[in-house]
Amino acid sequence: MTRKSKFYVRSFYPLLDLILAGVFAYFSPYITDWAAPAFGWQHGYFFNIFLASPFMAGAALMSIPITLRQVGFYRKLNMQRAVTALRQLLTFTVYYLCAMGLYTAVFGTPVFHSQILLINLIGIPLVLFLRYLFVRFITHCRINNAEHLRQVILLGESEILQNTWQHMPHHWQRNLNVVGRFNSAEGNEEALQNLIETYHVTDLYVFGGLDAHHQFLPLIEQCEAQGIDINIVLRNRFSSSMRVDLNTIGDTRTIVLSSTPEFSWMMVFKGILDRLVALCILICSSPLWVIAALGIKISDPKGPIFFRQKRSGLYGKVFHMWKFRSMYVDAEARLEEVKAKYGNEMNGPIFKLTNDPRIFKFGHFIRKTSIDELPQLLNILTGDMSIVGPRPLPVYETAAFPKIEHRRRLSVKPGLTCYWQIEDRSDNGDFDNMVAKDLRYIDEWSLWLDVKLFFRTIPAVLFGKGAK
Repeated sequence: MTRKSKFYVRSFYPLLDLILAGVFAYFSPYITDWAAPAFGWQHGYFFNIFLASPFMAGAALMSIPITLRQVGFYRKLNMQRAVTALRQLLTFTVYYLCAMGLYTAVFGTPVFHSQILLINLIGIPLVLFLRYLFVRFITHCRINNAEHLRQVILLGESEILQNTWQHMPHHWQRNLNVVGRFNSAEGNEEALQNLIETYHVTDLYVFGGLDAHHQFLPLIEQCEAQGIDINIVLRNRFSSSMRVDLNTIGDTRTIVLSSTPEFSWMMVFKGILDRLVALCILICSSPLWVIAALGIKISDPKGPIFFRQKRSGLYGKVFHMWKFRSMYVDAEARLEEVKAKYGNEMNGPIFKLTNDPRIFKFGHFIRKTSIDELPQLLNILTGDMSIVGPRPLPVYETAAFPKIEHRRRLSVKPGLTCYWQIEDRSDNGDFDNMVAKDLRYIDEWSLWLDVKLFFRTIPAVLFGKGAK
């Protein structure tokens, strides 16, 4: 993606959609009054939503580009098929319909106000779809005229260049006009300069990663001196989740390759939301804490109520995780004995056993209902854990990871729930499957994903899916 493309995707189109939606919402009372006879509605007074409820109107409008980004509306520079764009807008409409229904149920709205909300629900997606069609038409017109495309030159060894170029997105390639290709740096300075001056080249793409950067350095410096953008295409061995950033340390510049979610305001908000949700759950679940404490003391009066264990946190940093005790006090000392006698239902370093003899009767109950996990809310309040994230494993299990790639699950803060807890838990004993789901969470992370996984956890806990 070029710098100009990033500007349109990140700023221009979302801002344009916000303005268009705001203009339609402002004139929606007049549109509603004009359309009233067609729907059999009575004419009503003009109701300006911005004056009547500015906070609700502002929040609703600001959430429009955010929701559109989440459904993928800005993903392909308005070059996705019309059917795909329409489906994305319909998904956006469903989200807004749910939000409006919730708002109406909680606060209540007069009939005429509901009619205006309905017109907005129909009209705003229609306006945005027309905007999409217009931009798509203009883009296609530009594509058909090579002079309006970005004039680019490709550098790289023949095989690497050809294979990589074929795998580049087609909708992205259509915005470029390739005016030349070079497989070596020697003796090509003059030919390169002729292309730059003849076609007014704007971008240089170097295929082969950092090795190619050194190999084609004379040509790269020649383009750099003339203000042409240099794009280094990384080799395929880099993960598709790898993010590349540029950092400045004094007078030195570094390239940062990162495979974890980028630190942003959404990450800050996630930390705040974690603590607020944890505090609310802790307060609401306080009767369960009393029940758990009494049940544990009756089942095994010799041991403590809580169980504290060293777990691997962010980047493997050790912290003490709290749980309600569900096993006899000698459980950890008997671990190897139980493994030897009963085996392991997991095929990796993690130990799981359905009928573990170390668990007392009430312990089975609090495990089945996930009540034993409630004390981890304290770990969330202290910042060692999050609501959503890969489950923290005991230190000795982390040390037994068969592949160093498995440690990437430690690159984000551990959590109470994640994909595996919702979709598998003990129903699937494949350790690689669990790691794959954790890495999927890391690669796909967004605040909206956390919200979805949190609400998916509720039925999984209520119905005891996979809990043993």
